[in-house]
Amino acid sequence: ENIFSGSVSSSSCSKTASEQKTSSPPLLGSASLAVELTRDAERSSIGKNIIVAEWGEKRIVRVEGETGARTPLVVLVPPPAHHEKIEMESQGQEKEEASHESEEVSVPEWVRVQRPNHLTYTPFGDLLFSDNRDNVGVVYRLKEAVHVQPISAEQSRDAHGWERSTMEDQADQNNVDILFQTDGVIEGLALGSDYSMLYILVASPVGKTVYRLPLDSDDDEDDGSGDATSNEPNEGEKESASVFYSMPFEDCEEDHIDYNSNASLSVGSKLSVDAQGTLYMITCPSTVTLLSREHGRVIGTLTSQGSKSFTSIGFGEDGYLYLTSPNELRRVKTRIGGMAVPTNLVVPQPSKLATTGGDEQRRQKRDKN
Repeated sequence: ENIFSGSVSSSSCSKTASEQKTSSPPLLGSASLAVELTRDAERSSIGKNIIVAEWGEKRIVRVEGETGARTPLVVLVPPPAHHEKIEMESQGQEKEEASHESEEVSVPEWVRVQRPNHLTYTPFGDLLFSDNRDNVGVVYRLKEAVHVQPISAEQSRDAHGWERSTMEDQADQNNVDILFQTDGVIEGLALGSDYSMLYILVASPVGKTVYRLPLDSDDDEDDGSGDATSNEPNEGEKESASVFYSMPFEDCEEDHIDYNSNASLSVGSKLSVDAQGTLYMITCPSTVTLLSREHGRVIGTLTSQGSKSFTSIGFGEDGYLYLTSPNELRRVKTRIGGMAVPTNLVVPQPSKLATTGGDEQRRQKRDKN
């Protein structure tokens, strides 16, 4: 069912085909939206605050429902592995000799988030999001994002020039950590139906892969993450990301695939999960593939002949599965609705007198429960 269809005037497309191929689309507007979890709310969507991933200003903000202020949640993030090497090579700098001379272990400087996307809340109030940069996709976690203190409307105007969020202190940067990193473009995030797994959809020049990453208390103590630069988990890691499903683009046959490593073309999540744990994944441009939660086997497909490429997929609370294309919004009635995120597991507001050690103990106790 096509419930919305828009059009774009020819006057708004002034660039020629050659210009479009040689230049990237402007990073303007928002790439992802989410409703902030409210502890013990009737539903997860009842929250009064909206989270926005801003590409123009390269940050994630929370729009306060009472004042309209935009509280910065994420501005700086830990750099992905090999990021410093990439930066030095791009600038033509050689610092290998200096690094050998110094044996001191230094904490790498945090970097500005580039293209935040796929905002996803865990039942505990953590905010998961992706960032694609330099052909590397990274999944980050903002710990206990629901407890970031709001700023005033006046501060919100000044915050457009801030180089860090209200939570980020140069001396204590531990509120954001890396959960996953891969070579390719992250196209979607989705929590499993039991909230213990995170599914990550990654596109590469040869095909698409869904990784399954365990979320547990070990994540709070782990410095790195599931590294998916190869299809095998890292050696020495207790639990890491594993391949759940993989497909080559050749499987799309006549359904043409035009892979573009420029992450600015990947807006909206192409992955969703229903209440029974079945994964819904946009594989080919106009095809949705259903995967079983147990073994990642294909158990069904949804196709729409003649439609433009699907750009995102997600369940509504009305029992419909929604699909978007560049100028359409479609929906399909489903027997099984989307997964509901509980609100009674949100971590309580910490005491003002709580120490950093107390915060860590609270997070570990939360995850074990």
